[in-house]
Amino acid sequence: MHVSRWARAPSALQALIVAAGILPARALAAHAEPRAVDLRWEAPDGCPPADEVRREIVRLLGASEQQQPIEVEIAVARAGGARLRLDLRIRAPSPGKRVIRGDDCASMSRAAALIVAMSIDPDAVARNAAAQPAAQPAAQPAPPSAVAAPVAVAPRPPPPAAARPPAAADRDLEGALWLSAHIEQALVPAAGVGLAAGGGIRSGWLRADGAVGVVPSSSSRIAGTAAGAEFRLWFLEVDACARALDRPVSVYACALGRQHWLLAQGREVDEAFTRTAPIFAAGLGTLLEWRIAAPLKIEGALHAVVPLQRPRFVVENLEGDVYRPPAAGLSARLGLGLAF
Repeated sequence: MHVSRWARAPSALQALIVAAGILPARALAAHAEPRAVDLRWEAPDGCPPADEVRREIVRLLGASEQQQPIEVEIAVARAGGARLRLDLRIRAPSPGKRVIRGDDCASMSRAAALIVAMSIDPDAVARNAAAQPAAQPAAQPAPPSAVAAPVAVAPRPPPPAAARPPAAADRDLEGALWLSAHIEQALVPAAGVGLAAGGGIRSGWLRADGAVGVVPSSSSRIAGTAAGAEFRLWFLEVDACARALDRPVSVYACALGRQHWLLAQGREVDEAFTRTAPIFAAGLGTLLEWRIAAPLKIEGALHAVVPLQRPRFVVENLEGDVYRPPAAGLSARLGLGLAF
């Protein structure tokens, strides 16, 4: 059967029409894919659920061309009475931190969503906010004789620049206090357990701490005799740390300086004696910080310590040392911290 070229034309035209309809539909479908927001949300009763905060972030970004993965941690805790504290930590795409204080959890949650969206694409947030009209009161029916006049809707102004979160290079200061069990092997005869307490500041990827501690009891004696001494160690410490890893546990590389006072009291000796020796030591190590719930965290540290003085503790008229600090040793702590 013969088919003319005119009979074939509608098929080609139909194909063009179908293609013209399919391509925009595919583009719209691809554009409408939901944005992935990895949100870790902790909040007391009465606060919005995590899905609502996640939807608000997506709504504010709208049709943003920035499609990097979004990783956010938000923790809301009561700060006394009706006051609330919101700790916001943006993991990706641009790391940053912010603390919000207030009385209304819903308003604070919306502010946190705005901060997250602004950190990703402030231009898209401004366009999206300007494109959405402000809420208008319900219209009242006009009397029959009235002529409906057009109502001009003022565009919503873009969010203020002050709402923009700090860039990664900005450093929000944060204070902290901590209390730890302390294990000392470097400056006492046998590994001793004591207590250390301290505090410091965090600024971006840096932290600095000061601490005081005591190891109340450790003993040593001259080999082959009952004569020896009981030792007690006091120390003051300063640490400077740089964060090397931020999730899921913050890992810091640290340098420390520590001033010790080692007190020895004679035991099983003919003449009682007491001696105190000052010893300065330096060290390197690592510190781990895990936030279990804002503002509470667990901290642990392990350091290699090198004493710069190594005094000898001896008993008169007896040969041999009661104790002399080693050339290097270990020091560790584990405890709880409170951020503010």
